[in-house]
Amino acid sequence: MPIESAYPVIVALVGFVLASLVTQRAVRLLDPGQKAALVDAASSTRVISIAVVVVFVALMFWRPVFAWGVLGGGYLALGIRSVFRLRRLALPPAASRLILVGNACGVAGIAYCAAVFACRAAGGWA
Repeated sequence: MPIESAYPVIVALVGFVLASLVTQRAVRLLDPGQKAALVDAASSTRVISIAVVVVFVALMFWRPVFAWGVLGGGYLALGIRSVFRLRRLALPPAASRLILVGNACGVAGIAYCAAVFACRAAGGWA
């Protein structure tokens, strides 16, 4: 696949790498009890994330445009959900900000990638 076609995947990958690095820094700022609470809260997010990917894969066989829309919309919803989840956890402000920035990087990367591929599948945009 030429780079001209693959750049949305590279954007998504960069978003996930940034999210991982920033979140790793945030976790270092937490005490063990706060880390446990964060891991516990993330378990339901993992299940929802897997469900979004399963629906995405299933829809790819039927309507790729809808599949990409579900993927982008699902990750945007997970990003919005993370804001409310972090407020409930009452983590230290510095760690909470870093986790939100990390989540935003990951969500932005996958949402951009999904939007580009949805437009390509619809025949509208390269």
